[in-house]
Amino acid sequence: MRFLVTEECGRLARWLRLMGYDTEVVRGIPVSELYRKAYNGRRIVLTRNRRVKASCLFHVIHLNSLMLEDQLRQVIRELSLPIDDDQLFTRCDCCNVPVEPVEKPLVKDRVPPHVYHKQTAFYTCPSCHRVYWAATHWQRARALFESIKHG
Repeated sequence: MRFLVTEECGRLARWLRLMGYDTEVVRGIPVSELYRKAYNGRRIVLTRNRRVKASCLFHVIHLNSLMLEDQLRQVIRELSLPIDDDQLFTRCDCCNVPVEPVEKPLVKDRVPPHVYHKQTAFYTCPSCHRVYWAATHWQRARALFESIKHG
């Protein structure tokens, strides 16, 4: 599943990327352009904007809440969206590109020294070059996903 998220739902986009879903954010474009992008990209539109109308050409979900966790629950429920542990943290949460494993010595000067010594696996975004590793933020995200899965 691929998503097109309007700008007022940008936090949701980040979390869908953390779940491994291809999620594009659109900002400041006319609704007609949004429709074109959704149709051509075969993307599901996620929005709080009530001016965005449902279409037989693409799916639109109007999010009911301002709260991130409620938005995630709604999308997961309405689409029967799986939370696949093997897909978690496989995309860059900033630019939506799949991350790639990187050898530890190559990130030595790009991460804090305590992180370098404590962590064994690192990933990098080939587009923005951010470096990722499993730390407390991954644990918190996993906990949220688990609570949504089982709650």
